[in-house]
Amino acid sequence: MTANRSWLLAGSNAGEGVTGMSLSRENFVQGQLSLPKAGNGELLIKSLYFATDPMNHAWARGVPGRFDAISEGSPLRGGVAGEVIESNHPNWSVGDIVTGFLPWSDFNTSNGTDLLGMPLYTVPKNIDAASGLGALGMTGICAALSLTDYGRPLPGETVVVSGASGAIGSLCCQIAKQFNAHVIGLARAAEKCAYVASLGVDRVVDISETDWPASLQQAAPNGVNVFIDNVGGDILDGLLVQMQRGGRIVICGATAHYEAGASISNHLMLAISGLTMSGFFYFDLAHRWDEMRKHLQGWLTDGVLSDTLDITEGFENVPDAALGQFKRANFGRKLIKVN
Repeated sequence: MTANRSWLLAGSNAGEGVTGMSLSRENFVQGQLSLPKAGNGELLIKSLYFATDPMNHAWARGVPGRFDAISEGSPLRGGVAGEVIESNHPNWSVGDIVTGFLPWSDFNTSNGTDLLGMPLYTVPKNIDAASGLGALGMTGICAALSLTDYGRPLPGETVVVSGASGAIGSLCCQIAKQFNAHVIGLARAAEKCAYVASLGVDRVVDISETDWPASLQQAAPNGVNVFIDNVGGDILDGLLVQMQRGGRIVICGATAHYEAGASISNHLMLAISGLTMSGFFYFDLAHRWDEMRKHLQGWLTDGVLSDTLDITEGFENVPDAALGQFKRANFGRKLIKVN
């Protein structure tokens, strides 16, 4: 160990003047921290992967009632998968792979919990470290929870997933098939539609088409029972009028709202069709993580779940990767491999 690179937050207002959630490139500055040492009851973790998702940006700005904005000059934070290279903790050994929400630095210490006070997760030996941030991480758990606890599809029901080529959406499509549901993925443009088709869904609808609602109606002539929404905006608005009576809408994300201007107008359909629209905050359901991980690990091991990981090589490429998600640049879970 000769250096401890870190991505720091620049800008006194964490991106003031930038619309929506996204930070700007000027908010990312590479710095160097002192090399940490593992104290009594601590681990020293060498970062292997960083995970990019909207929470990186929300964390920098702060979320009222959830967590404060980080201060200027502090390390940016997010999902990290790393190798334990020194352990003074009885629950971990050198060589273990752990994940948690940690600073985006080459090396970090931990007392066994992450920056949110949650226990570090030890990735099973037969699972790749990257999947600790993918199918077995926040995105996989959110995908599983959206179906098991909220969407609850019955065999033969129609499930529609927006943002189906993304981190959560790609896993939702596959998990919904485990419920013996009829699954329709929504994606934008030919390349992403072809990728979604490869996940084993029953139909794919290209939302870049002008009349995509008509294509969806053709794919689901009897309406939609469950809609897992990762986009919001016009997509959510269009689905509200195609839901079956008693349908369930689960809000997992809202990429259309990360920049200003997106809205919905068909919300009265919630009453007319007796729909439910619900959402959840990942950290409120920590008591469900272990059970979801058991399901997800089993599906991964059995080969019925494919963990699609979009990996960018290089510590120096963190800003481009972190900002690219707002330009719909990724397929599946976006990670940076630290080298």
